[in-house]
Amino acid sequence: MVKKILLLLSALVMLGCSAKKDKCGTKEYSDFAQLFTKDEIYDKSLKNTHKAQLMASFETKALLTATYLNPVFAQRNCKERFKNQMRDGEYFFIGVFITNSEQSEFNKKGYQLTLNGHLPIDIKLLDDNDPLRYEMPMMNNWSTYYKVKFPKVETEELTLVFENNRFGKDILTYQKEKPKALFAPLNRLAK
Repeated sequence: MVKKILLLLSALVMLGCSAKKDKCGTKEYSDFAQLFTKDEIYDKSLKNTHKAQLMASFETKALLTATYLNPVFAQRNCKERFKNQMRDGEYFFIGVFITNSEQSEFNKKGYQLTLNGHLPIDIKLLDDNDPLRYEMPMMNNWSTYYKVKFPKVETEELTLVFENNRFGKDILTYQKEKPKALFAPLNRLAK
C-alpha cells in the first residue's frame, strides 16, 4: 500500500510540474517535458557552425568558430528579444582564439575576416552575460566572442575567409536557405 502511494505521489510530482511558457511566450511546456523536447535554436545553430584553423609548423596559431545567424533567427516569432530579424545584412557569431594574445581580436595583428570579399560593416564584442552566447554551440572559456555584420549578399553561396599575412588562410562556405515559394506545389501540378 505504501509503495502504491509513493508511486502515485512521484507520478503526480513529475506530471504536475507547473506549465511555463517558452522565452517568446508561444508554447507551454512543463519542466519534465522540457527534458524530451528538441532545442530548435541549438540544432539549427550547430548545422550552421564551421571551424577555421590557421597553423604554422604543425602548431595552431589561431582558431575561429563561425555560426551563420541569419537562418537561425529567420523564423523567430519573439518580437521582444529579436526586433532585428537580421534581414539588413549577413550576421555571424564569431569565436576567436589567438595564441599568445590576451584578447583575441581577429581584426588586428594581421588577421582579417571577409565575406565574399567584403570586410565587416559592424563588429560587436559580446560580454560574458550576452544572451546570444547561451544559445550558441561550441562555446569555450578561452575564446573571445563577437557578433559580426557583413553587407547583404545576393548569391546563395557565402564564402567566409579567415586569414593572416603570416599564417595563411582558411575558407568556410555556407549556403543560404532558399525562400519557399507559396504556390510551388500547385505550380508543379499545373505542368
